Amino acid sequence: MNVLPPPLTLVGKIHGKHGYDGRLSIECFATSKKIISKGNYLFVVIDGKGVPFCITDVNKTQELIKLKGIDSEEKAKALMGLSFGVPASKKMSVIPSINGLVGFGVFDQTSGFKGIITQLDELPQGPMLTVIGTEMTVETTPEPISGPQEEKPSREVLIPLVETWITRIDESEPCIYMELPEGLIHLND
Repeated sequence: MNVLPPPLTLVGKIHGKHGYDGRLSIECFATSKKIISKGNYLFVVIDGKGVPFCITDVNKTQELIKLKGIDSEEKAKALMGLSFGVPASKKMSVIPSINGLVGFGVFDQTSGFKGIITQLDELPQGPMLTVIGTEMTVETTPEPISGPQEEKPSREVLIPLVETWITRIDESEPCIYMELPEGLIHLND
């Protein structure tokens, strides 16, 4: 299944690793310095898709950053040479009221993840949902209905609210159905 990434405005590039704890050396274009701050999200372009990472630490010159989930030299090396950006558009015309989304359900048709929106943060890069949920795993066999479904334990997942990832919104349930990029749900495992 091909899911489009959010349209990104590229704002910088990862030049290399710094040390052994996953810290990265970056170059950021002058106009985008304000987005490089602790707690903001950068979308690293991996295989043509913008993958969100939370900035957990940044030095004073904004040339060295630490991203959530990148905690080793090997993980940092995997990001070397990649560009990063922020969503090009913050408008969410499909969604009636962003502030009213807390309490909505979320169902990812790609991974089977389902959860409840517990928080919505308005970040410079766009809205970010905090979702508490579970992932359903289904035994795959040739029969149409195959064995019991198994629920993995509850966990917190951060999901960027990207209009192109939403397949439909059912206000009667209330639930947002999404097709998230493969692997997004497991970024911070």
